[in-house]
Amino acid sequence: MRIKSLIAAALICLSVGAAAAEPFRAAVIDMEKVFNNYYKTKIIQSQLEEQQNVYRTHLTALNKNLQTLQEEYRTLLDAAQNITLKETDRQLKSEAAAKKLAEMNALKTEMENYFTEKTRSFQQLEESRRNEVTGEILAEVQRRATVENYDLVFDYSGKTTTNLGSVVFFKSNLDITEKVLEELNRGNRTTAAAPQKTE
Repeated sequence: MRIKSLIAAALICLSVGAAAAEPFRAAVIDMEKVFNNYYKTKIIQSQLEEQQNVYRTHLTALNKNLQTLQEEYRTLLDAAQNITLKETDRQLKSEAAAKKLAEMNALKTEMENYFTEKTRSFQQLEESRRNEVTGEILAEVQRRATVENYDLVFDYSGKTTTNLGSVVFFKSNLDITEKVLEELNRGNRTTAAAPQKTE
């Protein structure tokens, strides 16, 4: 039994030695910097801003129409209450004011629905495009980690509850941020096609 125990211990030592021959390797990366400086991020941000401007322009036009309707409504309402006019004329102005009020309410509803719908669709578009970018970044990080034989890659861009970095110390040679950025931005003159803008 003692011989078997010694053999088992020897095997454990050999396995530990073999594991020690392949040390644990880790790298760090500033994912926020990579995301912000990836050329596709800048393209997407520009496209999203342009899409927002399309929505904003349309809402501005609707709001201008609403202001016009409000002015017309006030004019008709004043005329309907003007005792110097004939009763029949005041009645006609009152009916016209009621119709104008209905138009105003319909336009307000249209504006509210448009704002709600476009806010939701924009958020979905923004999330989709950002996921597209982060997916490409993560793919490059995983590729580099595989090639350079890293067991783990830590993101040090975030802050903890103590307002300290999530990684408080690392050697500079472990930082793969610039390497990842260089690879991602290779051929950065290529521009992605802009999404179709809708009102």
